[in-house]
Amino acid sequence: MSGMTLLEYLRSRTQVDLDTFDIEAARELKDCIDCTSNQFEYFNELSKGGRKDVLEKAIKLAQKEHGNFASVTMEELAVEAAAVYMAIEIRPFVKGDIHVMANPWYAYSKEKIIAIGRRFHELFALLDAGFDRTRLVMKVPATWEGLQACRELRDHGIKTLGTTLFTMEQAVLAGEVGCVSISPFIHELKALFDESYRDGATLLDLCVRAQRWYDQNYLPTKVKACANIGVDEIIQLAGVAAFTIVPDDLRLLDSTRRGESEIHSASLFNQQLTDAQKMDYTSYIDEESKYRMDFAHADDGSAQLKLGQAIQIFCDFQVKAEGIVRAAMQGDS
Repeated sequence: MSGMTLLEYLRSRTQVDLDTFDIEAARELKDCIDCTSNQFEYFNELSKGGRKDVLEKAIKLAQKEHGNFASVTMEELAVEAAAVYMAIEIRPFVKGDIHVMANPWYAYSKEKIIAIGRRFHELFALLDAGFDRTRLVMKVPATWEGLQACRELRDHGIKTLGTTLFTMEQAVLAGEVGCVSISPFIHELKALFDESYRDGATLLDLCVRAQRWYDQNYLPTKVKACANIGVDEIIQLAGVAAFTIVPDDLRLLDSTRRGESEIHSASLFNQQLTDAQKMDYTSYIDEESKYRMDFAHADDGSAQLKLGQAIQIFCDFQVKAEGIVRAAMQGDS
């Protein structure tokens, strides 16, 4: 069949990242740059019989070191330790950064997000002194508090990504506080877990606007698109700085061929920005009241609902992951 694969074309324009902590998928799909994870991944991986060794090591580490990290429960610490162990396993199969996610239950606490960032770095140093922590990025829910925590973590040399992002207001603030990247969600998170749920309009255009705003203002923050449904949405964003993609979609991209002109015409990044189209957004970094009001009004108030929904879903998976730890500890007692 003539033409090029969708994955070949995408890689010619966009950094392709792996959206899983599945070690077998990482071995298979080893040409990805970054690797990302979240509470769903921690729960999903710890549920597998093949991950029993990671679970056991994480529990032993939590039991041994809990006195040094007494601000969190044993179960929380074990889930974080498991994320670190899995990140260390994944490291040889990706070329760039490895992303772990802060406990979403603390999405509205600046102080606790800062503590998690520091704790992740301490855990990596404890479990693998040779791990290059400049490759570590912590994903932080893009609340006001979370992004202000990113500002302070940046000053301590800790890299962050603003996730659960649905608006330009969040994108602007994330760039101002120094997030190395953001993850705009193309769909509401619920749409990815509930096949019967249909969300509203996709946020493909948000990825374009955010990247153009960063370029326009000479900010180094990168847009990492995520939460797509189907490969056509991925191709529409060919040209975005990076795209975080689940293994099944990577395989489908690699097995699908189309003509280059057909693929190229689908991208939303092909139109050049004129001076008249340049965007102007106010600074939010020290303007909490204005930020909260503007975000509350974004998309007629729906952005707040999407953010809250996404945080709740990740919180549910955090609880489930901790439940696996708790059951394992009780089984050993």
